[in-house]
Amino acid sequence: MEKAEKGKTIKRLKRIEGQVRGIQSMLENDRECPDILIEISAIKSALDAVSRIIAQNYAYECVKLDPQNEEKLESLLKAIFKYR
Repeated sequence: MEKAEKGKTIKRLKRIEGQVRGIQSMLENDRECPDILIEISAIKSALDAVSRIIAQNYAYECVKLDPQNEEKLESLLKAIFKYR
């Protein structure tokens, strides 16, 4: 993973970590369930975004597909994430 992309991904994960701590605090402070569920939904979306970044990185950099297959790769990734 490129250094810039890796830094952005780590930053996202740290933000998610903070959100999880926030949920713990919300529970300790007896916050309303709908508020907690909204935060959980946000965390799930954020983790999905991170998983897409990592999967795309793996497909492009680790597998080292022929550049001519880039369009097919894009199509495959869209299909995978559409049905997750």
